[in-house]
Amino acid sequence: MPKIQPQTKVLIIMSLKTKSPVEVADILMSGRPRKTTVREDRLLVRQSRASPFSTAAELHSNWSSETPVSTRTVCRILSRSGLNGQISAQKPALNRKQLKNRAAFAKAHSLQEGWIVEKWQKVDFSDESSIELHPNCRKYCRRPIGTRMDPIFTQKTVKFGGGKFIVWGYIQCGGVREICRVEGNINSLRYQDILAAHYIPNHRRGQILQQDGAPSHTSASTSKFLKAKKVKVLQDWPAQSPDMNIIEHVWGKMKEEALKMKPKNLDELWESCKNAFFFIPDDFINKLFESLPRCMDAVLQAHGSHTQY
Repeated sequence: MPKIQPQTKVLIIMSLKTKSPVEVADILMSGRPRKTTVREDRLLVRQSRASPFSTAAELHSNWSSETPVSTRTVCRILSRSGLNGQISAQKPALNRKQLKNRAAFAKAHSLQEGWIVEKWQKVDFSDESSIELHPNCRKYCRRPIGTRMDPIFTQKTVKFGGGKFIVWGYIQCGGVREICRVEGNINSLRYQDILAAHYIPNHRRGQILQQDGAPSHTSASTSKFLKAKKVKVLQDWPAQSPDMNIIEHVWGKMKEEALKMKPKNLDELWESCKNAFFFIPDDFINKLFESLPRCMDAVLQAHGSHTQY
């Protein structure tokens, strides 16, 4: 086996008198010499930036290096350039019209148009959400080599998520909120029954109802119903905009806490969801309302595209 020779590095400092670089000494550096050149590394990084969803193995096969290297070396080169492997965020697909509508809504409801926090606090945010008993999500585990199929280290899945149901709910600034379980699909008449039972009794004069553009929300009969009940609706809500609806954060927190209770059936899951939903601190919801001006600004800065919200 060939002996690895130590590398040398010249230390250069600036002379205080002449202000010119002066060679001081050679410093011995241990370790294996680099197999790739700086130019090859730049080429690899350029390929990764051009194709961010390519795996290290795919980049390795398309990369021309004079010296054969392993896929692990490819990962190290990319990591040194700040290109670490991460799980990509899942966001709704947006077409050109939806981008335009999102930007237009954000501009019309920005601070410049008078939509300060106090005005957002008059909006009641509502939405439906699907709840699964056994949702499929990626989980990491630490295990010895060769034990991937050991039952201790496998994630158990259930067909069709073990069953699911739909919930509808809304939140107000200050902590007032409501949630209900919905059986089957939500049509216009069922949606109106939900509003009559769970929203209208708590509706305050001057409050504005936010709802998305689902057919049951925007149908002629629902619009007539809301007008008869003197409920003002937030107009022109853009499609594919869960990042602008703050109740999505409430759903996420509710599901996280509900699943910690390890419900065994759908009825237990519903009870867990209710408990988790009403246990969410009022301060958590109030801070969501306070974030709305920043959210609108972020949508504008992204020209209608997705934001961190």
